[in-house]
Amino acid sequence: MRVCLFSFLVIGVVLVTTEFPVLSAEKDGRKTEMKRLLPLKVGDYKADGKDEFYDRNAAFRYMDGAAELYRSYDFKLLLVRRYLKAGHPPLLVELFDMGSSEDAFGIFSYQTEEEEVGIGQGADYGGGLLRFWKGKYFANIFAERETPSTRKDILTIGETIAKNIKKEGSKPKLIQFLPEEGLSQETIRYFHLHQVLNHHYFISHENILNLGARTNAILATYPSPGEKGKTFLLLIQYPDQKQAEKAFQSFLKVYMPEASSSKAVKTENGKWASARLHQKYVLVVFDAPSVEKTEQLIEAVVKKIHGK
Repeated sequence: MRVCLFSFLVIGVVLVTTEFPVLSAEKDGRKTEMKRLLPLKVGDYKADGKDEFYDRNAAFRYMDGAAELYRSYDFKLLLVRRYLKAGHPPLLVELFDMGSSEDAFGIFSYQTEEEEVGIGQGADYGGGLLRFWKGKYFANIFAERETPSTRKDILTIGETIAKNIKKEGSKPKLIQFLPEEGLSQETIRYFHLHQVLNHHYFISHENILNLGARTNAILATYPSPGEKGKTFLLLIQYPDQKQAEKAFQSFLKVYMPEASSSKAVKTENGKWASARLHQKYVLVVFDAPSVEKTEQLIEAVVKKIHGK
């Protein structure tokens, strides 16, 4: 059973996800490729030769409740490999094929609060755990017992794996629509389901924005200079305009019943919220210090969408 710290950051509710079947031949190909990416030996550490694979359905046997988080993205396959070194704690590597670079970034973005260590296309290290993404892959590397030497060993294995992943990937396209001024880059969250949104910013126990496997969403934060708190910008892309409009009306009815489609409302915390429907996108600003701030962010996003 795994002991990865990240595994305990469960969402807390059961997710309803769309299954993505993987054919046997395809799965075998993924296994071969993933084995190639992980070294058999790094320094004095050697693989114990007992690799374990888990697909979407079997992931619960290894990760318990944390499997729901990975399944909320297009997770395909997990490879677990243990490395041993005499007189040192074992190191465990969890390599996930997330199906796409967008979802590899997405699972990485779920928690980015530790030290950036420059491995792959994004990485952080803290508490004996290294997390990084590159291409369509996401990895957790950690020591079963942290010692003064484990940090160096963990980073060395991480660097080796990242170098073996030759193809880089792209971040979600939605990021290009975020206003850059004041944006806190490390707080960008990419996801599909409302349970993940609620983890970062609680909206409602009900799925009032009609989020699902075919929706793409970005939540970003903008600190308010000279003021306490920060403003949140939520951008959701729906498969088509009809679904976006339905979700927009659902959100207004429950969350902002007193607002028109072009007006902001003052919330219980004294801050401002505003929402707008634009083509197949729904834009929402939360906790803004003023009505002007909500309009500024929304107009900037709309301008960027038109520009692309």
